[in-house]
Amino acid sequence: MDKLLLHVGPTTIKEDILIAGLENNVGFTSKEFVDAFSYSLKGLRYVMGVSKNYQPFIIPGGGTSAMESVTSLLKNKDKVLVVSNGVFGDRWEQIFKRYPVEVKVLRPSPGSYVTPEEVEEEVQKDNYKMVTLTHVETSTGVREPIKDVAKRIRNKVELIVVDGVSSVGAEEVKAEEWGIDVYLTASQKALGAPAGLGLLVLSPKALEVLNSEESIAGYYLNLRNWLPVMRSTEEGKAMYFSTPPVHVIMQLAEAFRLIEKEGIENRIKRHSVIASAIRTGIEALGLEIVAKRPESYSNTVTGVILKVVEPSKVLSETINEGVEFAPGVHPAFKYFRIGHMGWVTPNDAIVAISVIERTLKRLGEPIRFGEGVKAVQEYLSSAR
Repeated sequence: MDKLLLHVGPTTIKEDILIAGLENNVGFTSKEFVDAFSYSLKGLRYVMGVSKNYQPFIIPGGGTSAMESVTSLLKNKDKVLVVSNGVFGDRWEQIFKRYPVEVKVLRPSPGSYVTPEEVEEEVQKDNYKMVTLTHVETSTGVREPIKDVAKRIRNKVELIVVDGVSSVGAEEVKAEEWGIDVYLTASQKALGAPAGLGLLVLSPKALEVLNSEESIAGYYLNLRNWLPVMRSTEEGKAMYFSTPPVHVIMQLAEAFRLIEKEGIENRIKRHSVIASAIRTGIEALGLEIVAKRPESYSNTVTGVILKVVEPSKVLSETINEGVEFAPGVHPAFKYFRIGHMGWVTPNDAIVAISVIERTLKRLGEPIRFGEGVKAVQEYLSSAR
């Protein structure tokens, strides 16, 4: 049986993207790779909503390597405010505590988000060098209103950094217009490429800070070491710092080609429609969503709370039905997660709710059986 992957990452990968990585005899100086790398750097600017004033970086690893590379912009005893809406927002704290900086964390009640007013209030209390935000918290599906937060604190803090691992390519992102200094993501989520890459764009202000000799960053993830490679490669000239994941970058280039073909606005709209359809089906079944406030619902992740059945049992049963969802990772909830990003389609929403509906009925979870798929169909028929 073919499996539908509705995990929170990696996500389903189109065959054209997979095939792009099957080239043999390609090295990091080969023209076909340099061309793919250069195209990918330009594609990254496109999905981040920035001009050539911003410098793109594509480095090995993933979202976490991109996050830790942000230490390139910090020096000894700098103060950092972490705005965390869940498990992956907390990762910022775990990273920074390994370095000689001062960290303060703002947290909401589980399933909610730190409001722009709360962020502004805290920023005014101290001299923070950097504020980190998580656009979509993968553990809960909660979306932070990045634009509103940035508007309130832009002139009160030197650097604003946004983790867009579960948002870029599916949510509106206008890093330059919003005044964000670092926007980062990973290859395997809404961009729909294989895992293995951390992606960032840096503002002119961030690039100025990067020039400091006092950075606390280590060696491999120090963006100063990667900067000459990015600039040279974008101009079509191969340059070496460390061997890049050649074939994954070639696959990423194909993903960016397909994203540009679809158009970023169309892509965001598609994600919004599918996400809303899935939540409509979940709510029609009488189930509760982890994200407590509708304005914080995301286009990419929905957490589904269970009252009776163990989430692990649901996940094993739905895999037998041909759909793989993601386990919950936030300790405050008994839940599982639906990933609806990348190359997801409206038909995937129908399949997802159908499988959830049948599985929960069979396992004994109290639901309004028959209402889920009906609600999704009605929503999709009116959304087009």
